[in-house]
Amino acid sequence: MSKSNGTQRPIRDRMPQLQDASLEEGRSERVRILMASHRTEACLTAPAPGREHVWKDGVYQALSLLRASLGEASQRGESAGGLIAELKTAGGKYYHRVDRLQQEFDEMIRRCDATIEHLRSQGDGESIDYADIRQRVTWLLTSLKHHQAREADLVYEAHGLDIGLGD
Repeated sequence: MSKSNGTQRPIRDRMPQLQDASLEEGRSERVRILMASHRTEACLTAPAPGREHVWKDGVYQALSLLRASLGEASQRGESAGGLIAELKTAGGKYYHRVDRLQQEFDEMIRRCDATIEHLRSQGDGESIDYADIRQRVTWLLTSLKHHQAREADLVYEAHGLDIGLGD
């Protein structure tokens, strides 16, 4: 708000501050997803033979944490004010790329949910195909890395901002 007359400044005047806030939120979100991904990878690579159910529980918990992080990112991405959402509402050149990224992200969430449900549905007496679970989750994590790279490229191309973490 302007101190002199109580009105709000036009958005173009506030854009640098909005971009800075959105950039910081985006980086924090990417850090949460990265940490959850690393935890999931660590659980996946733990030895499974002879301790399948302990292994499955660790993967389930880590994947649930990753899913929560993805859900937060999805909610934030759909809200106004995000760097990506801003590109879609602007239409034009970036609209279809943003739309594809959103569809891709939604599909990753569905696959994550399906894998969590698969892990949840396996009882203690059932054998666990840990190789299959590793393959499913590794595919998900790889897809997520590629998605984040395409997202970072798009934001850099459109805004000149680096949202990467440099890991």
